[in-house]
Amino acid sequence: MTTYKAILEILKKKKGSLLLGVIIMGVITFFYAGQLTQDAEELTGAKIAILSKDDSAIEKEFVDYLGKQHTIVKLKDTSQKRLDDALYFDEVEYILEIPKDFSEKLAKGEQVKLASKTRPATFSKSLVDTTVNSYLNTYLTYQKQMPQESQTTLLKKTKSTLSKDGEVHFDTTYHKKKKQNVTGQIYNLLAYGMFMSIFSGYAAVNLAFNREEIRRRNSCSPISRRKLSRKISIGNLIYSVFCLVLFLAFVVFITQGSLDQVTGYFALNTVAFFIAVISFSVMITSVMQNEDAITGINNIFIMGSCFVGGVFVPSQFLPDIVNKVAAFTPTYWFAQNNELIGKTMNFNQHFLNKFLFNSGVLLAFAAAFWVIHMITMREKGAWSLKKAHA
Repeated sequence: MTTYKAILEILKKKKGSLLLGVIIMGVITFFYAGQLTQDAEELTGAKIAILSKDDSAIEKEFVDYLGKQHTIVKLKDTSQKRLDDALYFDEVEYILEIPKDFSEKLAKGEQVKLASKTRPATFSKSLVDTTVNSYLNTYLTYQKQMPQESQTTLLKKTKSTLSKDGEVHFDTTYHKKKKQNVTGQIYNLLAYGMFMSIFSGYAAVNLAFNREEIRRRNSCSPISRRKLSRKISIGNLIYSVFCLVLFLAFVVFITQGSLDQVTGYFALNTVAFFIAVISFSVMITSVMQNEDAITGINNIFIMGSCFVGGVFVPSQFLPDIVNKVAAFTPTYWFAQNNELIGKTMNFNQHFLNKFLFNSGVLLAFAAAFWVIHMITMREKGAWSLKKAHA
């Protein structure tokens, strides 16, 4: 019991650094949780930006119609970076590009393909696409049926037809899918809060017991080094399991989750990530020599993997090369599984195959970290034995 008490005292002494990840995660979580209660009761327009290279009567009527159905946002800077920032920071939800030959193709009765960019996992794309298609299809239909009419007449008829209002009801799965998607984003935050808390705990305990004066005193202890190491490992594992349960309970409470299939998959994914986190923490802290390394790992690897892995910034906004680099971290696969669960309504075999693959990659990371740890410990033991004989 003395060893476990010592571990508890070490963790208490380091509670400031251990709670840092919890606090940051908690603040961001409450921000996301606000979206869970925003159940829209009616269909509202999206915030759209229009980048037009055409200047014709058809284009003006088209843009005017879009402005009545949605909110048009004017962007002064239309550089690629500014457009990406506008989408990410929710200044706009949909960016529509109107080509130079827009009116020319419509005048010939040809279909026009308009390029667009949207925020990931939002209803805006379907909403605006429906509006765009309604206008273009209506105009082309009148043009086909009344080829003798002037463009002005066709525009008036199109405007008159589309001015009639109707009632739109949400699909029964809309709010459920929206809640699942936000819930997946909240579970993603465990990649920072839980990872940082567990790793920092392992580091604090191992650094304390690996200090030279402590090791010398323990060498005189009646408890063998192997038995002491086992107790330290058990103590660290108990602390880690406590963190896992605490974080899971917090997320389930915040998301108002129930004991259903969705929560079960989220929990299974978290457990798979937890195993990878434990293996990584054991591998790194077993060879760690100073406290500065803890800060370095927290700020560079853990936080860095969250940024490139799709936790803080959705992977859809990141360049392809960044996603390829992120694939070499367990955080990326954890976030991929949460995104998969968040957008799935039908948990069929196709979903299960993807889920098991992502979970398998997480367990593969855990196995790789453990193998590296065992090799490192063997080399370290051989070096210590050689040094003792010398």
